[in-house]
Amino acid sequence: MSDTEKGFYSDEVIRELIAYRKKHKLTQQDISERSGIMRPNIARLESMRAEPSMDVLSRYAASMGMDIKISLVKKKQ
Repeated sequence: MSDTEKGFYSDEVIRELIAYRKKHKLTQQDISERSGIMRPNIARLESMRAEPSMDVLSRYAASMGMDIKISLVKKKQ
């Protein structure tokens, strides 16, 4: 997987996390308090200025009662 592809997948997950957070009227501070991730790091993550680890993405998701699911799909050729 290329660096571009890695960024694409994490970007998609981040967009979903942001949408869920906003839909449920949670602030970045709420996520920070629930996840233990510092609020400035959440802001960087949400603005796509950081390449988050799977641990960070999982903690963010868990703070909203969610898990991240990874699935395998056949490559487009």
